This record gives sequence, structure tokens and C-alpha cells, in this order.
Amino acid sequence: MFNQLDTSSLSEAVYSKITLALIEGRLQPDDKVRIRALADQLGVSVTPVRDALLSLVKDGALEMRGPKDIRVPRMSVSQLQEIRLIRLRIEGLAARLAADKVDRTNEILLTRILEDNETARSSNVTSEAIRLNRLFHYKIAEIAGLPILLSMVENMWLRMGPIIAAVYMQGGRGMIQYHHDILDALRRRDGEAAEWAIRQDINTTADILLASNLLTDDGAAQSAVHSALAAPR
Repeated sequence: MFNQLDTSSLSEAVYSKITLALIEGRLQPDDKVRIRALADQLGVSVTPVRDALLSLVKDGALEMRGPKDIRVPRMSVSQLQEIRLIRLRIEGLAARLAADKVDRTNEILLTRILEDNETARSSNVTSEAIRLNRLFHYKIAEIAGLPILLSMVENMWLRMGPIIAAVYMQGGRGMIQYHHDILDALRRRDGEAAEWAIRQDINTTADILLASNLLTDDGAAQSAVHSALAAPR
């Protein structure tokens, strides 16, 4: 009488919800993700939740510290430096390409996102400020019009979302100041300036994170990463 539910699609839906929570910083470093509690919140059985969490562990977005202990991982210094290097390249490229493709509708949208972000930040509505910060970056990559590049940007934010959220309000103006320069460059259709501004934004955020006490010092930062970061920005 009834068709069987597609459990794989249910797991994918749960995966997407948890992924968004990580990207937007609703889950932060060291937060424990409880399968039963999450299943109850989402109104599903534990199976799709467990499958989704195990996939995120495999992706490196979560870590399993024990049979019943799945948490948001703490980032090491070398991991941050590697992600910084990747973001400089791919988000810089996205900004440069977006400058050629941005239209008036996109300009209005990005302006509204930035204005709402400023309002949320000044009003201490932290979760909304963090969400809008990520959305600003995501929309620029979306405007660039390259789906694979957009997927790569999202993957980097899957790893960066939790730790950015942990320092976002303490970071003050540094977390958003270059967004105005990025938007101004896009309005002028200046790809070089847009790339420069978004790289400054990424570097400023990384420097704020390095100054925090949230990173683990693994003492094994890759020399290739250091060499690349030492090159002119």
C-alpha cells in the first residue's frame, strides 16, 4: 500500500541541514553533536542522522573522538594557514570574475546583505551577523557563475564557519570592514580591486583567528604553505 521511504535522500537532507549549521557557525569548535537529540529535533529516526554525521566525519567537518562522541573539531594553525591559502586563490578568483558579471540586481542584493550585516553586528544579533557574513561571500562566488568554484568555496566555509563564528563579535570591524571595499569594486566593475579587497578580508580574518586562543598549535605547518603566504599579497 505504501512505497518505502528513500532513506538515502533523507540522509542527504539531514546532511544538508547539519552542513548549513556548520557553515553558518551555529555549531562551534568542541560542540558535541548528539545523534538522538538531533534526530528528535529534526523529527527523523537516528539512522539518517548517524549516516549524515559519519559522512561529515569522513569529510573532515566533524571528528569522532569516541564511539558516542562526535564533535566539531578544533582547527590547528597549519590547517588555518592551508585554508587561508586556498581561500585567497579561489575567492579572489570568484571576486575578479564576479566584477565582470555583476548586475544591478546583484548590487542591490549585496548592498542589502552588507547593510543588514552592519545592523545585526551593531545590535549584537550575533547569529544573524555571522549568517550574513557568510552569505556575502557565497553570493559573490555565485555571481562568478562557476558551479565547481562555488562548491569549493562552500567546502572551505564548511570548515571555517564554526571558528569564524567563535571570534566574529570579538573581531569587531575587522570582520567586515573590507566588505565595503569589495562591494565598491564590484560596482565599478573593477576585478583587480575586488580580488585585492576580498584577499584583504580573508587575511584580516585569518590574522584575528591566529591571535585568538582557539587554534591548536600542531607545530607542523607545511613549508609550502608558509612560502606561498610569504609571497606578496
